[in-house]
Amino acid sequence: MKKSILALLTMSLIIDGLHAQTCSFYYPTKEGSVLEYSHYDKKGKLTGTSEQKITTIKKIPGGMEAVIAVKTKDAKGQDVFNQDMNVKCENGIFYFSMDNYIDQSSMSAYKDMNIEVKGDDLQIPTNLKAGDILNGGSVTMTVENGGMKLMNMTVTISDRKVDGIEKVTTPAGTFDCYKISYDATTKMMITIHTKGVEWYAKDVGLVKSESYMSNGKLAGSTVLTSLK
Repeated sequence: MKKSILALLTMSLIIDGLHAQTCSFYYPTKEGSVLEYSHYDKKGKLTGTSEQKITTIKKIPGGMEAVIAVKTKDAKGQDVFNQDMNVKCENGIFYFSMDNYIDQSSMSAYKDMNIEVKGDDLQIPTNLKAGDILNGGSVTMTVENGGMKLMNMTVTISDRKVDGIEKVTTPAGTFDCYKISYDATTKMMITIHTKGVEWYAKDVGLVKSESYMSNGKLAGSTVLTSLK
């Protein structure tokens, strides 16, 4: 009897450990998958596009990690900014870089200069539900030309929370998404306060996002246009 109880307790601990490591991945989990996005201004005019290609997927203790090659273009299709981005899901939490919170039109203005982006990781825990409070963070873009610093912009995300689950349709398809809202503060020459809404789907990632000025008017949006 004691052996049976011990075996049950051991099995329970193993199952609990597996549950703790269960991860919801918010990107495709197949190497070579490509997500294409279109970025628009407040009037719905295209300001640029971006492509995110999953180049490497590997298992790590407690989850999975991916390397994503990001290519950003302006409205005319000219290259603006290319970089590799790391995302991972570990012990039930998905981590991703805040690089996407840098406005695409801001980056296109400095496409012929040296652009460096550094930021925190935001988190999406497994088993989200309406009302959940999520972590915030900040990301900074520095622009240099000829060794001279021309611009420094910081975006801080706060009051991030899950509003619910919604079905979202874009040119890439129809997805069941978690709707996440947040407040954003952008500091450069001046300080600008905005609000944002994002829709994330499991095994896909960001499907749509919208940003709003403090007066409630639309400031810009991003839409997933293709998933290959």
